[in-house]
Amino acid sequence: FARYNKGVFLLRIEDTDQQRSTEEATQAILDSMKWLGLDWDEGPYFQSQRLAIYKQYAEKLIEQGKAFYDTDAEGRKAIRFKMQDGITEINDLIHGTITFDASLIEDFVILKADGFPTYNFACVVDDADMGITHIIRGDDHISNTPKQIALYKAFGFKMPEFAHIPMILGEDGSRLSKRHGATSVTEYRDKGYLHHALVNFLALLGWSPGNDQEIISITEMIEKFTLKRVNKTSAQFNNIKLDWMNGQYIKSTPVEQLTIDTKRFFEKSGIDMTNIPQAWLTNLVMLYHERFKTFQDLLDQTRFFFTDAIEYDRAAVDKFLKKEGVVELLKEVYSAISLVDNFDKKNMEDSLRALTVKIDVSFSRLAQPLRVSITGKSVSAGIFETMELLGKEKALKRLGYTIQNLCEISETIKL
Repeated sequence: FARYNKGVFLLRIEDTDQQRSTEEATQAILDSMKWLGLDWDEGPYFQSQRLAIYKQYAEKLIEQGKAFYDTDAEGRKAIRFKMQDGITEINDLIHGTITFDASLIEDFVILKADGFPTYNFACVVDDADMGITHIIRGDDHISNTPKQIALYKAFGFKMPEFAHIPMILGEDGSRLSKRHGATSVTEYRDKGYLHHALVNFLALLGWSPGNDQEIISITEMIEKFTLKRVNKTSAQFNNIKLDWMNGQYIKSTPVEQLTIDTKRFFEKSGIDMTNIPQAWLTNLVMLYHERFKTFQDLLDQTRFFFTDAIEYDRAAVDKFLKKEGVVELLKEVYSAISLVDNFDKKNMEDSLRALTVKIDVSFSRLAQPLRVSITGKSVSAGIFETMELLGKEKALKRLGYTIQNLCEISETIKL
């Protein structure tokens, strides 16, 4: 909105709640903004560093008879604002005209006994002091608006425009919370989502660029954004849609960049990448480029490349390995690929397809037991490409173990 209107985007940390406002929480906000690519022009400003300013404004209201000291049971003095009766009306840029009966609002605290301001008071002082022209926030703040308007009028500040955007709901229609899964930006970063995909997804929750376009860059958002296209009703957070969108961004990202991002994510996830050649990792990313939607998804699909502890899918074992004749079939496969000198896709495919002709079996009957033996799964990338990346030694070792211990395979086996 600021960029579209050629305005100024400033970052203000509202940290007056001393119990909830920690250095870790503040850093998470800053890290999230930077990771998302939401660069600000001014700040960050910290409300906890502006206490003297709030005290000055509160005392001004006392001098004018618009606020008063309220002594609590411990003898400390908080300051309350005197609400005036009457009807308060705003022209919200999203919801239109909204009216409030001010007589239903009690005199509220603006400065607590410990010297810290309340949310409504600090925001009004800061917005006026910093020249804020538009207040765009969740519609759960509509109830705060009459108190803030009363403060604007009491100070004689210029009234800003208000725009209350709909809240994001979970897929069950209730307010988004931790029970719906990840709820913080850093959680999505740590799960392996791309920042521009997340920005794209969030932007389209309750806003439309004016057409059916779903993949839209930040530059395009700035060019097309207008509050007139913001919905009044809440949008639901659809994780399946987010995964799809992230997958689209992954497919359009150059393999070179994906390789860099993959290495970084795998290292953070505890995978030792010290001796992994760059070319090998690039080939892995190319093989799975169309198959993964997040970097966590890629790690889950390819973990068997990086460990000797194979996690066997029990259903796959029962379906493809525990069958009559499978041991004999895998012995034939073992013999055939052990003779392949240049262990690449073409030579392995030539060898195994020749084997199917020799022993008169379909390729699918051979491929699935081989796949489960090598990867532990019934679904993977191409079996020949997979074996080439795995290498002859590891491939034969896993295949040999399956042959010797077919009836004893548990969910995890360390070779």
